[in-house]
Amino acid sequence: MTKAEIRKLYIAKRNLLSQAEYDHLNHRLLRQFQQLNLAGIKCIHLFLPIHKRKEPDTFLIRNWLKDNHRDILLAFPKADFAHHTMQNYADDEQLELSINAFEIPEPVSGNAIDPLTIDMMLVPLLAFDKQGYRVGYGKGFYDRFMVQCRADTRFIGLSFFDPVEVIDDVNEFDRKITEYILPKSNGKMPIV
Repeated sequence: MTKAEIRKLYIAKRNLLSQAEYDHLNHRLLRQFQQLNLAGIKCIHLFLPIHKRKEPDTFLIRNWLKDNHRDILLAFPKADFAHHTMQNYADDEQLELSINAFEIPEPVSGNAIDPLTIDMMLVPLLAFDKQGYRVGYGKGFYDRFMVQCRADTRFIGLSFFDPVEVIDDVNEFDRKITEYILPKSNGKMPIV
């Protein structure tokens, strides 16, 4: 399937989730995240969810990290829609979040974080394939942002749904996730 076909299908699948199913899947993703080895991780980038679109609720992961791993710096993205770029801001006492025009929670002020400090990034996606390619909303924000990070950064996709076999129309600008978290499992890419 193409990205456009996958995007349409997985937006529809998310929209069919009841609130109870959505909540259950989010708690399962949190439990899988809790199984990850965080040794050596000093900075984690978390996307912030658009609840209306039933994106994985990373606030659950954020809260768990704040309670259990206070030594890990958390960073949130702020999108620049004019240039299709992103900046990172530390989740600290200077951070102020607001909902933007696209209903995305994002920093409006705070301390900027260099992408090279990111050890782990939770990457948003609608779907992904067994090779690690992902389908998002099609603007390429994360593909452009991921290349600014270190080569050893762990890129982890969060998905409510199992991967598709293959995305037919990947291109040279698409970046792969290195790991995945599903409600019932987590692991490294590629999936064989």
